[in-house]
Amino acid sequence: MIFCSSYFAQNDSLVLSQRVIGLYTLTLNTSAIQLNSFARRALSQLTARFNAELYEDFINAWGTHIITQSLVGGMIEERAKVKRCFLADHDDILSECIPFSDRGPISARCAYYANQTRMISKRHLGGSVIVDNDNDWKRTLAVGPALLQILEMVPWYDFVSDDTVKENLRTIIQYQLKNTDTRQAEAVRQINARLSPCVSFGEIIINSS
Repeated sequence: MIFCSSYFAQNDSLVLSQRVIGLYTLTLNTSAIQLNSFARRALSQLTARFNAELYEDFINAWGTHIITQSLVGGMIEERAKVKRCFLADHDDILSECIPFSDRGPISARCAYYANQTRMISKRHLGGSVIVDNDNDWKRTLAVGPALLQILEMVPWYDFVSDDTVKENLRTIIQYQLKNTDTRQAEAVRQINARLSPCVSFGEIIINSS
């Protein structure tokens, strides 16, 4: 609800521009993965008799999956605000006219639509945190890259030999993922319920729910 108050209280929509600069893909051979002593010990504590608290503690500490392939590099993220109903009614052209920094001069065609937006933030992911210029910042990525995207991953239960423990871990992981999806869907529903419907020429183009 804090997020809702910050970005949607005035029926605003948040628009993101994310420019990805990929340096390389990092890949691990699943069959060659050797767990360290801490991971092996954590797995060894999981009991055949299902204990929800024990298994949840494992998930909270170690997550649900091991990343085996990822994109590494940097990203420039910019955020803009635009009135939600204006965006819904002019989505095609407005998406081209938001004045993100990687775009050229605003054309006459875009001027009106660009004036309906407000740039609110810009940040760099990866590289130096003290360099503002985009070109200078890109040169710092090699020594400070960030994880940009998870391409492949394997669940923790693939590293368990005991069938009962494996099934217990599979169950708690599936529950956690489903629970996360449910919470996110409910958060979206609550935000939508607080917003007024968008009407264009007498027709509702976005309804509140």
